[in-house]
Amino acid sequence: MSRLVVDGYNILHAWPDLARAMRTESLEEARRRLVTRLAEYRAITGNEVLVVFDARRRVVGSVDREIVEGVEVRYGNAHESADHVIERLMYEASRRGTVLEMILATDDHLQRDLVRGMGVPTMGSRALQAEVERAEGERSGEIRRRDEKGTVSDRLESRIDPEVRRQLEAIRRGDAGGPNTPAPGGRRLT
Repeated sequence: MSRLVVDGYNILHAWPDLARAMRTESLEEARRRLVTRLAEYRAITGNEVLVVFDARRRVVGSVDREIVEGVEVRYGNAHESADHVIERLMYEASRRGTVLEMILATDDHLQRDLVRGMGVPTMGSRALQAEVERAEGERSGEIRRRDEKGTVSDRLESRIDPEVRRQLEAIRRGDAGGPNTPAPGGRRLT
């Protein structure tokens, strides 16, 4: 897949944490969380991501298209719903012969059937959530491995002579064993 197209409000209602955010916080916060998670997914996978929302639920006076954290966000308008925007995008891709480079994420069965008829692959909200969580897990594992490696081999203190480290610790604590005090074995830190 090179371009993921997401039916925004459909996914907001389908993912339990986002549906809860809509109820307890705000629609805007739920949208922000979805876009943030999709931006992380985009960063990990390298796939383009486009989220389409209906216009009737957005703030009056806002733009019809924007890039948020690398994710393209489009809104329908008074004459074109999010479903129509998605259908038009898929129709244009089918005319160009690029439908296999796209995948639509929605639980709207009519929408899925329509775009599948154009040759566009689809996935449901659970499959999308699993894919996003898999990518997030890969990123977490990569960060954890990097941190573990850093704590063992990349730390400066692991590369300093133990006697020099002892003397530096003495200086840090203000002990009498400063740099001019001979260490065991007669060595001085200079």
